[in-house]
Amino acid sequence: MHFEHRKTRALELLSSTGMAPSHYAPPLLRLLWKAGVQVAPPHFQSFLRTTLGMGLFFGTFWGLAMWLVVWPLQAAARPPSPMTAFLAASAAGLLFGLAMSTVYARDRRKHQLPAWTALDGK
Repeated sequence: MHFEHRKTRALELLSSTGMAPSHYAPPLLRLLWKAGVQVAPPHFQSFLRTTLGMGLFFGTFWGLAMWLVVWPLQAAARPPSPMTAFLAASAAGLLFGLAMSTVYARDRRKHQLPAWTALDGK
């Protein structure tokens, strides 16, 4: 019950800031909620957790797309080794995760959002 109350309160607060719903409740997050996964909106997660979550998701799918679609089509160049592909995907994921964490942290400060645990009492 705590999670649903916090989530409702968080979404109300985020909505009142004028942000687009796709920014504070991205489609992947809404799918996780429908699947029963209890994860806070990104504005209420720690910088590290946001970096890891966004980075792992992006790095995995970017790496797979590059491995299966882009690199095989580059006939003139040799495709990278699996280790090089893994490192490239990891770097892309880390950069994306850091960038998104920075955006969410900036919005959190800009809109003076409370901590996730502080949403119980309101």
